[in-house]
Amino acid sequence: MRLNQVQQGLQAGPPAGQSQGGLRGGWEAEPQPIRDGSSTGYGGPGYYGRGGGSSIGGDIADDIAGDIAGAVLGEAAKFIGRAIGRRMQRTYTERVQPAMAANQEAMLRNQIAIAERHPDLRGCMNDQVIFLAGGNRVLPFPNLMTLTIDQADAMVATLRSG
Repeated sequence: MRLNQVQQGLQAGPPAGQSQGGLRGGWEAEPQPIRDGSSTGYGGPGYYGRGGGSSIGGDIADDIAGDIAGAVLGEAAKFIGRAIGRRMQRTYTERVQPAMAANQEAMLRNQIAIAERHPDLRGCMNDQVIFLAGGNRVLPFPNLMTLTIDQADAMVATLRSG
């Protein structure tokens, strides 16, 4: 009885989407190795189902060599990065920081000179204006980093003339 069922199944043909060998046809088919030696798909040099090409051991050796080379290059980059960082830190400490300190000191001395010269000069940080104590005129707040004594004298003269 089972033999009859198998024979009847063979006479009816394969189920939909399958070929005689039990493989699916068309888009449902499993990928098949390319046997022409090209470098794409399963048939490329790394395909170890073929007689030619590299073996599994060769692939692993290549991967290990690549990993070692990557690790060596990574450590070299870290070493170079640290050396550059130390050089930049030294340059900042020896050149930039003293220059900034000198500029800041000069700016502070200039602001002290202006305050001593014009003790009645006031500023409002909320409104960003300057004015004279007891006066009724205001001017926009200047940039104190770049304000010179001559500019401060001119602003005080403008505030007093009103």
